[in-house]
Amino acid sequence: MYGILAILAFVLIYNCGDIIPDSIKEWWENSSLRKWAYPIFTVAITVAVAFGIQYNVLNWGAIVIPVLFGLPYIWGMILGVWHNMKDAGHKVTSKDDVDAKEIAIQCLTELGCQPEINKDGTLGVSYQGENFHMEFGTRYARIWDPMWAGIKADDPDMPKIREAVNAANYNFGPTVVLTAPDGEGVIGFHSRRDIMLHPACPDNVPFVKAVLDSFFDAKETVRTRFQQINAQQMEAHKNRRPVGFTTTQTSAKQE
Repeated sequence: MYGILAILAFVLIYNCGDIIPDSIKEWWENSSLRKWAYPIFTVAITVAVAFGIQYNVLNWGAIVIPVLFGLPYIWGMILGVWHNMKDAGHKVTSKDDVDAKEIAIQCLTELGCQPEINKDGTLGVSYQGENFHMEFGTRYARIWDPMWAGIKADDPDMPKIREAVNAANYNFGPTVVLTAPDGEGVIGFHSRRDIMLHPACPDNVPFVKAVLDSFFDAKETVRTRFQQINAQQMEAHKNRRPVGFTTTQTSAKQE
């Protein structure tokens, strides 16, 4: 008897969903209580049934038989919910299953690029004539613009270049990295930036485009800062007063 009443109550609640106001439905969908409601309800029903059997209020027959008869209806409701979600264009599986690499490939493809997957799982892609390298870790991507310039370690402008790089790295965006000299004594210039890609973000494509564009800005900042530092040092050298006697002073003293 009690089992039949429980099934009838479940069916009544399910079929009354259409008369519930949309505002209440929206609140429930966005509420943090939703994830706790079903476990608490399940535990409460289990405890109630256990006490009912313990104190002879319920018996196994009153529970098992109605459940068996109600299984086809419950299974039909489950299939109905699944088909409704499918028809509405929603995935039954969670969107959170999409990782950063899949999002990056989709975004790069929409930007007109042709990303290539390497054997180690990284990506290589060409954008605006520049070759980028991408590494991934769950939700995060590390983007490299490798070896976009090089300079000899003994170049006299090396101190000014390091100063320009340090100044450029104070800005937001990619970090410019200088590697150790190679076998030929060449120091390589690389840029790196770490980003997060989440499937729930609706603007991943313009975000990835802005990130890739920022690498070109970083290179231009280094060049601009180097030119400024070089001009400042030349101006300071030009305005420096000579130390000691000038030729004119020496000649006048001899006369």
